[in-house]
Amino acid sequence: MKKQFNTISAFQFYQLARYATLILIGVVFTKTAITQTEIGEYETFVFIAGAVSYFWLIGLQKALLPLAAQEKDAKSHFFSSFLILQVFSIVAALFLFFLQPVFSRFLLNGKGIPEIWLILAFIVFGVPANLIEYYYLIRKQKNAIVIYSIVSFSVQLALVTVPAILGYGISMALKGLVLSTVLRYIWLLFILVSNGKINYSHAFIKEHLKLGGPLILATFLSGSAQYVDGFIVTSFFDEETFAVFRYGARELPLAMLMANALSNALLPDFANKELLKQNLLKLKKSVSRLMHFLFPLTALLLLITHPVFPVIFNPKFAESATVFNIYLLIIISRLLLPQTILNGLQISKPIMIAALLELTINVVLSFVLVRFFGIAGIAFATFIAYLFEKIYLSVEVKRRLNVRLSDYIPVNVYVVYSISILVIFIFAEYIF
Repeated sequence: MKKQFNTISAFQFYQLARYATLILIGVVFTKTAITQTEIGEYETFVFIAGAVSYFWLIGLQKALLPLAAQEKDAKSHFFSSFLILQVFSIVAALFLFFLQPVFSRFLLNGKGIPEIWLILAFIVFGVPANLIEYYYLIRKQKNAIVIYSIVSFSVQLALVTVPAILGYGISMALKGLVLSTVLRYIWLLFILVSNGKINYSHAFIKEHLKLGGPLILATFLSGSAQYVDGFIVTSFFDEETFAVFRYGARELPLAMLMANALSNALLPDFANKELLKQNLLKLKKSVSRLMHFLFPLTALLLLITHPVFPVIFNPKFAESATVFNIYLLIIISRLLLPQTILNGLQISKPIMIAALLELTINVVLSFVLVRFFGIAGIAFATFIAYLFEKIYLSVEVKRRLNVRLSDYIPVNVYVVYSISILVIFIFAEYIF
């Protein structure tokens, strides 16, 4: 148990380091000669690269974890997983290259895709490199996860921010970002050669794609919300407003990263149905610890966001504070983890249905609320859609497995915290 907790903590540290790097890059940009328009170009670069790769990457990663738990020699098939991601990356890059006019005309309000060749390199090399942390996670190498996190993101931070500080503009910063992903890719190849087994397994690839297919679709439907939101903003507003939205459209980092890390780390455990009760208790205790830390932190952030945002960034990003506060409310749905149970047991159909419903609700509400509340309306739509998805999945877990919500979350404490957060949000936005 101790070893597993430490592994989870290490993976959470990795996710936190990743998010902290993104925040620090944003802060440095706003304190240099980089203009708000250039920041919008950088955000568009990262946004587009993620839009064509996030869903299959996350889906295949989620499929890899329970499969690895069932394999006696998991690392022998790691090379096969790498091949899958590499092929998908090349296909995604080609897709983006040949559909540039479509992205420009219909999704970017007529604006061209910035630094297209750099984006293609970012996808081809950067996406497969995401296997590194999962390699360490599967092998429960918690120290390696922490060391890799510190080194990897320190290098990324330096390569992206130093050109901006020295006044070389956003183009050099983007080149630094791509270089950091190439260095990660080289490290992945070193791992495959020195520690893994170069072993192609057609059977494993077939099983990986069979399990990953529904998860890819579910992730595409569910995760599309953030990209749909972004494309709606680019359709209604200019690049400067898009930068404002992107700087605010971030959940509480610890909530998203620690909850996702906990969920991913427990997937191999839930693959063993015989230990379901034991794993539900483990999940409940872990979520309880997160709640007592994350909800009070969220309350504090809700109260200080408006005065702090213009200071951390600059006055032009003051409107980002409201968007950020709305995204903070997602903590209410983030700490509900019924998908962990379903994913671990390889029950993917309800996850796909929930994702489709979430996307539909998000898109419809975004188009309605943006006309009344501007970019804040898009954020409200995301909060409502996310909450609906988790409620639906919780109902499915009860129906399929006879597992009550109280079996994997302290319900009374959760309700009190959730109501308190909503009250504090209203006070912070409309009274204070």
